[in-house]
Amino acid sequence: MNNGAFALAFLSTALLVGCNSDTNKTSQTIHQQHLAAANQFSAAASRLNTSMAALCQKDSTASLETVQLAWAHTMQSWMPFQGREKGSEAALALSWQIQFWPDKKNTTGRKLSQLLKQDNVWTVDDLTSQSVAVQGLGAVEWFLYDNPQALQSEKGCQLAEAVTTHVNQSGNTLVSAWQENPWQTMTPELALGEYLGALNNQLDYSIKKLQRPMGKPGTPKPYQAESWRSGTSMMNLKTNVTAMQQLYLADGYGLDQLLRHKGYAETADRLVDQFTNLLATWPKEPSMTSMLKSREGYRQLIAIFNGLEYIQLTLQDEVAPELGIVVGFNATDGD
Repeated sequence: MNNGAFALAFLSTALLVGCNSDTNKTSQTIHQQHLAAANQFSAAASRLNTSMAALCQKDSTASLETVQLAWAHTMQSWMPFQGREKGSEAALALSWQIQFWPDKKNTTGRKLSQLLKQDNVWTVDDLTSQSVAVQGLGAVEWFLYDNPQALQSEKGCQLAEAVTTHVNQSGNTLVSAWQENPWQTMTPELALGEYLGALNNQLDYSIKKLQRPMGKPGTPKPYQAESWRSGTSMMNLKTNVTAMQQLYLADGYGLDQLLRHKGYAETADRLVDQFTNLLATWPKEPSMTSMLKSREGYRQLIAIFNGLEYIQLTLQDEVAPELGIVVGFNATDGD
C-alpha cells in the first residue's frame, strides 16, 4: 500500500471510529433518559398508591383532590414512554397494562362496573387475571372522575387499591426493564435507526391522539380523546411533545447534534424551531373535549396536527437520508 492509500485508509478508519463513538454516546444518553423517566414514573406511581390507600382508610390528610393530583402526576410521568415502539422489550410489554388506550367502546368503564358487582374481595393478584383495561391509569381515572362514589364503599376501595397497587408494581418493573441499555449490543447504524424509529413512533402515536377525537370536520368524537374524564388530554399531549423534543436533542448528543456534525444545520434549526414554536404557542385549555366544541379550538388543534406532521415528514424525508439511516416508519400502522 502506498503512502497516499494508507493515509486515506487511516482517515476513513478514524472517521468511522469517530462516528461510532458519537453514536455510542447518543445511545448511552438516550438510555439514561429512559432510565431517569422510569424512576420518575415509579416514584409517582408509588405516591398514587399511597394516596389512594390513605383516602380509603379515611386518613384525615387525604382527599379525593389529593389522589387526583397524584394520578395526574403519574399520568404525566408516563407520557415520555407512550407510543415508543423501540427499546427494552420488557418495558414495551408493560405498555397496555399501564395504559389501555384507545378505549373506543368504554371497555374500562364497563368492565370495572362488572367487577364491582361481583361478590369478590379484590386483590392485586386477582386483578392480574383480568383484562388490561382494568389494570392501569385509565381505570384509576374512572374511579377518581367518573365514579368517585364507588370509593365510599369497601368493595370499591378494595378494587381501586388493587388497581393502584398494580400500577405501582408496573412502575417497579419498568425501572428494572430499563436497567440495561437495549442498544449497547447493536451496530451504530442499527442503533441510530432504532433511535429515529422511536421518535417517529411517538410522533405517529401523538398524531393519532389528535386525529381520533377530531374526527371529520363538523363531526368530532370527544369521547375518543385521551383522559376525557379528567379533562387533561391537552396537558398529556404537551408532555408528549416535550418528551419528543428532549429525545431529539438528547442532551446535546441527539439527532440535532448529529445533523450539525454532518453539515445539515439548516435541517436541525428548522426542527428545533418547530418544537419550540409548538410548545410556546400551546393552548392554555387542558381539555381537548372543550376545544372540539369551538371553531377556534378546532383550528388550534389543526395547527398542532400540522406542526407534528411537519416534524414527522422532516424526519422521514430529510433527516433519515441525510444521516444515512434506513428504517421502517410503519411500526404503529394497522389501526
